[in-house]
Amino acid sequence: MMEIAPGDPGSTEPWRNLLPVVELLLAHGNRYVPGREGFIVDPRGGAACELELPLDFDLLASEVTFPETVDAGPERDGILDRGTWCLISGPGERASRIVMPERLD
Repeated sequence: MMEIAPGDPGSTEPWRNLLPVVELLLAHGNRYVPGREGFIVDPRGGAACELELPLDFDLLASEVTFPETVDAGPERDGILDRGTWCLISGPGERASRIVMPERLD
């Protein structure tokens, strides 16, 4: 079982904790949206990795343990780390539809 740690919002690569999840999905037949390979930084904050096929939540449930800060569920076809606002999305949950919280800088 793969244990995913909470993301580090202070990191230059806050999505690093989610990379093993992307690699697992790619190894089981999913693929990046063409021209959007890897995590793309969003100027509003966070980053997104968009995959072409729906995310395989049966595979994820059998192989991955997520921390409480990560929302991962088939109802939205996305995996969102609320600590870093980094997202892995299938076609049912594109990053363009995510409403980012206002930053209190």
